Amino acid sequence: MRYMLGVVAACLLAGCAGSPPKPPLPEGEYRPINIPAAPARLDVFNFAYEGDIVGVLPALKTVAPQLNVMPTLGQATPLPVRLNLQGVRLEDALRAIGAQGGGVADVVWNTTRHQGGNQVFIRFRAPVESDGNQRGIE
Repeated sequence: MRYMLGVVAACLLAGCAGSPPKPPLPEGEYRPINIPAAPARLDVFNFAYEGDIVGVLPALKTVAPQLNVMPTLGQATPLPVRLNLQGVRLEDALRAIGAQGGGVADVVWNTTRHQGGNQVFIRFRAPVESDGNQRGIE
């Protein structure tokens, strides 16, 4: 009997000496907090410019160095441009510049790789005569 109490006590104390229960597994999506959820996109940038439309493309090249800025075509006329673009891609920035050109200037973007790729320039439109025959037919 004396040994029996010792064996029972040893069994009870041995249960306490075992490993603790495992913690519950986390549910849902697991992401370490020091790694961003999505990597920052390299083709998205912020761009602000105020001045003449002729200077906007060289200024854009500072934030989008892949651009190949070509000389302007046509007779340049002063055209003020004001842009404050946040989180845009190159195509969106060029569209915004073209929209500010109105009926005076167009932004032309050529992405063909065999010609150098990403060539961009401003083409000024010829002024339309307001008086007389515009078609040249008399």
